[in-house]
Amino acid sequence: MIDLHCHILPGIDDGPKTLQEALQMAEYAVDQGIKHSILTPHIQPGCYDNDIASIQTAYQTFQAALDHHDIPLKISMAAEVRVCAELPQMISQNKIPFIGVWENKKVLLLEFPHDHIPVGADKLVAWLIARDIIPLIAHPERNQAILRQPDKLMPFIHIGCLLQVTASSVTGLFGSESQQCALRLIQQNLVTVLASDAHNLHKRQPTLRPALEYLEPIIGEQLANALVTHHPSRMVSA
Repeated sequence: MIDLHCHILPGIDDGPKTLQEALQMAEYAVDQGIKHSILTPHIQPGCYDNDIASIQTAYQTFQAALDHHDIPLKISMAAEVRVCAELPQMISQNKIPFIGVWENKKVLLLEFPHDHIPVGADKLVAWLIARDIIPLIAHPERNQAILRQPDKLMPFIHIGCLLQVTASSVTGLFGSESQQCALRLIQQNLVTVLASDAHNLHKRQPTLRPALEYLEPIIGEQLANALVTHHPSRMVSA
């Protein structure tokens, strides 16, 4: 399995604070059947002031630690980027690492705030798509505005955005409303990727297996596996 969205790099955002914690998370991911993790620390100006340079430094240090400890987890680097006014300039300055490629276009893991969709987000998304950048919207099933009014998500889908649902939303970690929203989006075939969005080992672990086992009786083994294997593989290997 491939985990396209996780916070395992230490000391760079709200994921693990220490290298030891990060290595334990990597070992856990391997034990859970994850072969490849795309490390996606937050980029949120004023809160998490990361860019491609700071992420690459942390990534290279962590890769060396994985090698030293013989932990067989393949890693790649990207970022979870908050909708913000600074994003167009950061992209123009090549400061944003992308997830991969989908249909010959770059994929950006894009995050809305927890409780709303910012005014102008539609214009930002249109700006990205006009430049052959496809937003992969992170965990829409956890956004309070979307939970209140699911139709708020549809314009973003219609313009070409992809959706990434959190694995533990499927199994109910974030409450029944998020769970039902996640299942509805998946059953409507609107979700491209299921990812862990892991931050730690005590609550938000790097695992996809429980969600996969939950989904198989609902949508079938082939469709469930596509969310954690086929689609992510297509995205990161293009």
